[in-house]
Amino acid sequence: MQLGGVPPGAPGAPGGIVLPGGTADNPLAMGGNPNPPLVTIPLNQLRQVSIRNLEQTRQSTVPVSVFGEVDCTNLISARERLKPLAEQRLGLKLTYLPFFARAVIKALQQNPIMNSALTATGHVIPRQINLGIATHVPGAVLIPTVMAAERLGFWDLARAIDLQTRKAKAGQLTLAEMALQTFVISNTGSFGGDSLFGTPVLLPTNTGSIAFETIRKRPVVMGNDQLVVRPMMYLSMTADHRSVDGSDMIRMLGRVKECLEKVEMS
Repeated sequence: MQLGGVPPGAPGAPGGIVLPGGTADNPLAMGGNPNPPLVTIPLNQLRQVSIRNLEQTRQSTVPVSVFGEVDCTNLISARERLKPLAEQRLGLKLTYLPFFARAVIKALQQNPIMNSALTATGHVIPRQINLGIATHVPGAVLIPTVMAAERLGFWDLARAIDLQTRKAKAGQLTLAEMALQTFVISNTGSFGGDSLFGTPVLLPTNTGSIAFETIRKRPVVMGNDQLVVRPMMYLSMTADHRSVDGSDMIRMLGRVKECLEKVEMS
């Protein structure tokens, strides 16, 4: 089954919603008659599914969030160094997503409880990591899956993420490619903006989800009390508190931070 995209200019399309009589600068400008005082925009299929999933999550989980901060100095240098190689050998535009994904995979391997699903009889922990990549598409967010992501090297992981996200944006994902995620990551920093961080939501069967926020230069106090400016990024992780405790979440977040600051790619 393929999911169709939203045509340009439709509600939720990249250009935004422009109501009848409105303009791109002022979508709410209604003018005089015969413009209606109210406009109803129907929910598309993806938004309806998203609403049902969020309602199910709210009814079946007890979400709590923890936050961390990453010094991205080494991460930025590594990406800049590898960007030409990615373009020449793989034809890929190297984003931060493969680095984020690799860090999460390594953290999950050491904290398998975060990769579990809670059931009435106990934690069901799969022997592989099916990594969901939250991907914004017109009118909704899709979550394509990279199956058995822990078996992929860095470049194969980058290629798989690129393929799955491009298929999501083109409306070419199958239902099987959006199922069976054991953990989900979101690169909310790719949207830019002035927000500091948000709290990612959980899928109904998952224990955790993590979001990577915008990298910004901020003043940081070093160990010798010297004040320096560093490119910093907030991490935001939500987990089902019925399944794990705060200590589990903090260990997981700390390992992700360590992997990113050391740029552990292997």
